[in-house]
Amino acid sequence: MLYSEEKERENRFKLALRMGLPVFALAVITTTSVLMRYFNTIPQVFIVVAFGVLGVMVYYLFYLIYQGFNERITDPITRMFTREYFVAHMEKELKKKEYTFILISVVNLGDINKRYGYANGDKILLNTATRVADYLKERNFSRVPTAHFKGGDFIIALEGTQDRYRSLMEVMCVKFRHYSVDDIEVDLVGSMTDSTRSKSLEKIVEWLFELQSENIKTFSESEDEVDPDTIEKLVIDAIESRSFSYRYQAAFDDSGPSLYELAVKLVNGEGKLVHQKRFMPVVNRLGLSRRFDEIQIEAALAEVPSLDGGQKIAVDVSPSTLRNPLFFEHIMMLMSNNDGLKGRIVFVMSEDSYFHQSAQFNNRLQAFRRAGILIALDRVGGIHSSLRYLHDLDIDIVRFDSYIGKEITYPKSQAILEGLQHTVKTLGYLSWIRMIEQEEQYAVAKKMGIDIVQGKFLSPIDTIKE
Repeated sequence: MLYSEEKERENRFKLALRMGLPVFALAVITTTSVLMRYFNTIPQVFIVVAFGVLGVMVYYLFYLIYQGFNERITDPITRMFTREYFVAHMEKELKKKEYTFILISVVNLGDINKRYGYANGDKILLNTATRVADYLKERNFSRVPTAHFKGGDFIIALEGTQDRYRSLMEVMCVKFRHYSVDDIEVDLVGSMTDSTRSKSLEKIVEWLFELQSENIKTFSESEDEVDPDTIEKLVIDAIESRSFSYRYQAAFDDSGPSLYELAVKLVNGEGKLVHQKRFMPVVNRLGLSRRFDEIQIEAALAEVPSLDGGQKIAVDVSPSTLRNPLFFEHIMMLMSNNDGLKGRIVFVMSEDSYFHQSAQFNNRLQAFRRAGILIALDRVGGIHSSLRYLHDLDIDIVRFDSYIGKEITYPKSQAILEGLQHTVKTLGYLSWIRMIEQEEQYAVAKKMGIDIVQGKFLSPIDTIKE
């Protein structure tokens, strides 16, 4: 048991003792006075039973008081329901009715806590909770279950399907998108879904966070979206049968197509493709990232013999997978005694958060490189961790963030790209840019000396042969 848990138990016992002691004392005094007055006329058996009942009563009283501290249903900061109570309550309700769930998040809460202090952060949370409650009351919604789910995240449960609440969500997103409290800027983002997708509250909540992370408003979703239960089953079935839909997009250097980037998708029951942004969160949640990466790499290796000499296949691999010793052993087994694979596979990696044991990470990457695998660092210029990795890791290729390719004709993007390109060349790496979809963009990329260029202007996403 943790020290904090021991102190919590001790504190609860003291509180229960203080609350129950007056009742216990009153019961003892009353019982004693009665016995002193009528001792000679009361049977001894009754006296024994009375004291026994008194003991049980006192124990049960203390137990109820002690357990009562475990049953808090409101969050002390926001005064909304706690996550535990909300989950327990809504799991019961979902068995009886359809519900719409709205996720509202203070996306800059971390910055507020750092800049203005945690006390002000708590004030913002309470203010947000109050605003949400007042807004619902204005729209004549009463007795609505709302919970402080975690951090800056709040969840609202409304009875019925989301079609009834599209206008409510639209107005809420516009009204609460940006506002200030005591000169502190607050940035809110929302997403919405309903229980027609799944009866599992856990999956509904995960879906809400996925939608929000992509900044998607569900009231404008495509009808081709796949519900979480279906995606989970598709993922499990595909990994067990090792079957996915594989497509490739060629990337070009001065001599022509030099590598092909692998794109992996799922196929639903209607034959429609499900993009990675939909199923990868499920893969990660189920703990199947390593197996998924191994499967797609095996598919890529199987295509290498069909390539012209020197052409490569690039595969996106999770950095956590690259650091996994079991994955390393599996790849070394695949590469052993097959010189034809050396220099033909590129692992493309990026990471939102910086992994501080970078020296250990770099050692693992060098082991892959010695085995003949090239390492490409992705999203350089887009996320902070990639720039740190550019300094700490020894790699082969640098791929610039997609937004730079999209906006390569803009003066600011060109200025940034020129600086990054100079850095990459100084370090002795190859440079790679994607999302080149127009001739003007291609001309700018070649003028800047980018080594590898990728985009729909040069090649569609298809099979290697096609």
